Amino acid sequence: MSFEEKRKFGFFEQLPIIVRAARSFLYLRLFKKKNGMNFKFKERIMLSVTEVNGCQMCSFVHTKLAIKAGLSLDDIQELLAGDLVGVPKEESLGVLFSKDYAFNKETIDKDFYQKLEDTYGIRKARAILGVTEMITMTNGMGLSLGFLKRTLTLKHVKGSNILNEIFVPLATMVLFPTLLLLFLPLAPFYSSRFKNKSK
Repeated sequence: MSFEEKRKFGFFEQLPIIVRAARSFLYLRLFKKKNGMNFKFKERIMLSVTEVNGCQMCSFVHTKLAIKAGLSLDDIQELLAGDLVGVPKEESLGVLFSKDYAFNKETIDKDFYQKLEDTYGIRKARAILGVTEMITMTNGMGLSLGFLKRTLTLKHVKGSNILNEIFVPLATMVLFPTLLLLFLPLAPFYSSRFKNKSK
């Protein structure tokens, strides 16, 4: 994928992504033992979303994590090439949902999400969405830093904007931990609300 083809996240586009990622991080921590997600499944989602968005930085980081999770190099190469042949049948719907989310720029297909809940249950479906939202946020930051590096080395990418290249990573690094601190007191409410929903 050429630099021109890579996703370009705008500052105002990144802000709601950060908010959703912070909520998702909290959810994933609260229900870590109950959401049914394993390390391999998470990394398949991370690599698949990264492939759609084209973030080299995230590809590098999540390739290392995927190896640590036990994925083979062939599995990783397939995912980074957009090929889902090696994805286990029981994980394929979740990975496809995540790719669809990235391809449609964070638009959730309600019918698709309902199928996710019907297939995996409410908690696991929410965890799949959460992992997808987390990697989308880091893709936004990683891509912007990559474009900034090219701009600073006088190889500016057409369609990129230096203000986004600076402020998307800054906003992510400042706003994400701030939101975690703000959302933390709501954890008991979030937990009880989700327990009631899953009954």
